[in-house]
Amino acid sequence: MQLSEKLKTAIEEHPAIIASLNNKNKGNKWDNFTRTQFNLVAKLINKQISKEVLANPDLVEMNLIIGKQNLEKQLRALRCSHLYDFIKYLGNLGEYRVFNWVSGKTLQSYWSGGDAKYIKINCLVVFLQIPFSEWDEWQKVPEDRKEVYHNTLSRHSYANNGFSRSSLSIIKSYYLGDYFLYYPKTDGSRNVIKTPFILKELENGQIIVRSVSEGHRYSGKVIGIRDGCLYINCQNLDFEEMEQYVFNIGLETKPQVLFGVSTTVSVRNRRPVALKNILVKQASEDKNFESIPETELAFDKVFTDDSEEAIIVNYFKHNTNNIITTNSCRKLEDVKKLVSA
Repeated sequence: MQLSEKLKTAIEEHPAIIASLNNKNKGNKWDNFTRTQFNLVAKLINKQISKEVLANPDLVEMNLIIGKQNLEKQLRALRCSHLYDFIKYLGNLGEYRVFNWVSGKTLQSYWSGGDAKYIKINCLVVFLQIPFSEWDEWQKVPEDRKEVYHNTLSRHSYANNGFSRSSLSIIKSYYLGDYFLYYPKTDGSRNVIKTPFILKELENGQIIVRSVSEGHRYSGKVIGIRDGCLYINCQNLDFEEMEQYVFNIGLETKPQVLFGVSTTVSVRNRRPVALKNILVKQASEDKNFESIPETELAFDKVFTDDSEEAIIVNYFKHNTNNIITTNSCRKLEDVKKLVSA
């Protein structure tokens, strides 16, 4: 099948492509483009596609923009043992290197009337950041692939909430284990709580969290990874409270430290509050780790060495934005009074 005129026009009129071609003193008569010009266009397209893949790994996992055999070939060539290694490779390419999702030679053939494979058309649609629900309007999907498309994507991130199967397998490969969670208290003491925080996989494949916070037991579920962040929802087992965590992981594998934030309710005034969190993974495996009691670390505690606790407490001590509190207001006049108070 050939590219639709709608798809061709959208690419020809894309602001980034127009700007690049004009900067190179090149015209926009695509039928007369040289291979060099199409190579330049391909580079721009490929850079944007890689950005989309970093945000939506399902595009690769579900073979929407790269065939299964080609992906396996790339994994072998790049010595990637897991899909996440390939995603990490894409994230580390830098400014001047790109992965070749579609070549200048291929683009030139399309603008010369050549046939296009549906996977390459998908690449162009992804470049244009077209929502999946509108893909059919931009291309003619082969009948034998339609059911696969809709049945698969209806269950995964590109059509839904962005958390993919691959993200859970990534967590199982790199992030399970015993951590100490550090966060500032909300009672005004400026002290830091240190408590066990465990990520583990159950027999049914579900990834759960176990922790204790200020005497309360917490149990939660790891939701997944999206845009380089790990999302976790927790339920207080002793009190009617939910707590949500978001940790920044980027493209790091097996990190020792994870920074994040949690949203919860203040113990002082029962209002929403956001806390800076730090997770420190423990190298040794302690069968009784879950039974370790939480510890309250005072800001004025004197440390005699560069221990884990000393480094973390010193970090919190030198930051003023560890806690974001909220106010109760009913009218705009109430907000005005808060500023003038």
